[in-house]
Amino acid sequence: MASATVVEPGRGVRVAWRQWFHGLGTIGFAVVAIVAFLNAVRRTIRYVVTEPFETWIVIFLLYWLDFLIIGVAMLLAVVWARNRAPGRGAAQYAKVFIAMAIAAAAAVVALHAWATDGTFGLEGAEITLGAVFRELALLGPAWVSASVLGLLISSAWLYLRTEADHIAALRQCAVDSARMDEQTAEARLLMLEAQIEPHFLFNTLAHVKRLYDTDPASGARMLRNLMDYLAVALPQIRETRSTLAREVDHTLAYLNIQQVRMGRRLAFAVDLPPVLRDARMPPLMLLTLVENAIKHGLAPLPGGGRIDLRASSEGGRLHVQVADTGQGFAKSTGAGTGLANIRARLTAAFGHAGTLALALNSPHGVIATIVLPHEDAAATRGSA
Repeated sequence: MASATVVEPGRGVRVAWRQWFHGLGTIGFAVVAIVAFLNAVRRTIRYVVTEPFETWIVIFLLYWLDFLIIGVAMLLAVVWARNRAPGRGAAQYAKVFIAMAIAAAAAVVALHAWATDGTFGLEGAEITLGAVFRELALLGPAWVSASVLGLLISSAWLYLRTEADHIAALRQCAVDSARMDEQTAEARLLMLEAQIEPHFLFNTLAHVKRLYDTDPASGARMLRNLMDYLAVALPQIRETRSTLAREVDHTLAYLNIQQVRMGRRLAFAVDLPPVLRDARMPPLMLLTLVENAIKHGLAPLPGGGRIDLRASSEGGRLHVQVADTGQGFAKSTGAGTGLANIRARLTAAFGHAGTLALALNSPHGVIATIVLPHEDAAATRGSA
């Protein structure tokens, strides 16, 4: 059975109004008011010296009201014609000015009818069609004057509307560009995951296999750590947002796997205040820093080293640090792609408010610090 479409009363009229008079705005009425004011001053300036001030004010307001009524009628016609005649160039302007001229004539006739109580000046005389046309012909100068007024209004509105459309288009381009940058950053993140996960998983599984042949207890421990890692990583593999607690859990699972491989050559500690657990944290950034610290800082050293993860908040900004005691900048090679990826994602997500800084760790090693706006995920969900 076909379902009936219920149309809200008056909705079709509102939709048609928005379509026909799109772009009308306050700017059009402001143009009408200014042009009408100037014309009223021009038409009544002689009364300033010939009539008392109070009389001039009344005459001026009457003229201004007439010009306002005519101007609004012509403005509505101009806006309607522009929206009903899409396109550019002389053809559109010709249609707009024809609609304006018709509206000017209609407004002049309507005002004359109102001023004469509907008699058009023929009260007490024989009303014939010819007499009506002769009376309307006397309105020709008023129509020409109104048309000139309409040309000023039309030209000013079309110019301002075109400028407004141009500015709106530029703003939309900026929004689209920012959205594209964000989507590019997310695509880079997904590509990074696609590069990291298979390589890491294959290496880990190969190591588990070797350990089961040589040290079954260590192999079982690494397999449990791998399961913990996947339990954290898989649910968020397609997420573009995360929390600091989730990223720390992800990183700890990774560190536990690496500790089985490196043994006593790897030590680590985490300092995560409970109040920061729900802080927003882009995914994989912390893990990337820890991977860099192990691969390029600790792994090349015979004695390995230590990694410390610290988080703090100050002045509405979240500080996340990864400090290692590796070989530092002097001998470290590589790691440029991962760090560049983090910086690009921070800029895309937070602009200048998101930064990644590297510094020397005394007596040796590197401290990588991510700074970004402190946003609480739980508070965000509560206010949504």
